[in-house]
Amino acid sequence: MTGLCRLLSETEMRSWVSEKKPCAIFEMNRVKDEIPILHELNIFHISWVVDMEGRPESLIKGSDITYTFDPDWAENIETGSLTTWMPPGTCAETFFPNKRHKPGAVEFCFIGHIPKPWSESELSRLIGDKNKNINFETLLKEYSRFIEIDTYKEKTHEFCEQVIDDIVLRLLGQPYKLTRDMYYDLLIRIIRMGNRTELLDFAVGKSDSIAIFGSRNWLEWPKYQRFYKRFIDDCAEINFINQYSKINLHDGLSFHFRAIDCMASGGLLVWYNDNYGDKYNTYQYKNPLNKYYRPHGLHTAFQAQFHYFEFKWLEFDAVYEDINKLNYQGSIAQRETLEIIKSHHTWDCRVKQIIKDIASL
Repeated sequence: MTGLCRLLSETEMRSWVSEKKPCAIFEMNRVKDEIPILHELNIFHISWVVDMEGRPESLIKGSDITYTFDPDWAENIETGSLTTWMPPGTCAETFFPNKRHKPGAVEFCFIGHIPKPWSESELSRLIGDKNKNINFETLLKEYSRFIEIDTYKEKTHEFCEQVIDDIVLRLLGQPYKLTRDMYYDLLIRIIRMGNRTELLDFAVGKSDSIAIFGSRNWLEWPKYQRFYKRFIDDCAEINFINQYSKINLHDGLSFHFRAIDCMASGGLLVWYNDNYGDKYNTYQYKNPLNKYYRPHGLHTAFQAQFHYFEFKWLEFDAVYEDINKLNYQGSIAQRETLEIIKSHHTWDCRVKQIIKDIASL
């Protein structure tokens, strides 16, 4: 294993391949077409795409096996080779219930990052030339209005990027390609900001017993700064926090690293299903004949409202009441959750699947 928290350059990769002579290379996020030396050396390449990093689906190509963190991506990316969903695993020796930890010390807990609120300098970024231009804030409002009405449901990164380009064309009267950081802000950052603030607002409406762990960016959000504790990267401490919290809040992809770690810890996971921004199920109303396919997620492996809980925009109050009626710690649901994880969702299980997939080609 080489690279730690970075990817090797082409020069480093050539040297590493010469020294190690690997049969296959596994990388996170980078695909084979992004490091051509591997084509030249004819090295079998496996990519696990966890973050699109603002790239359109058409650029995810070249690897002999492509795993995706988001199950939707596996349906929308055409790599020309084996492409399938691979959710994260967990380590049952690191995350496990400890009877010394008493649950309920905190009612709501959230572990995760939030972007900073928009700064004036970010909102005032110019788009266009000296003769005709708009600022980023104008584009942000226009694109946000589109998404609020049309939602993200069944939309790819590529589609959304084209929507952004079309809005810019309409506002400027001429084509203009944004910088990658602007595309990232519109495609990724606003989703994370929206989901995190909506999720915490549910908790704030019910309790003052809230603990937030993550980056210090939380301190720049006045509504949540009093609940912020600190940044944590110690697995033992995360294991402890998952257990002493009555409700462990989660948003975004349901089958996430922090979700499966929490469940392995014996904590009760409560996932906010933002329904791709479709708060009032208007998609189904507008498309009654379209049989929307729900992609894979936690519900693929676990039973919602038993092994974990999930709720949509209008469902939080009812789900919160249901949670308050049960004792998850030591329950049949908790025991079953731990058994399923040990049998099917450890990192060892993921490695065995990768080896099996390699052998099938």
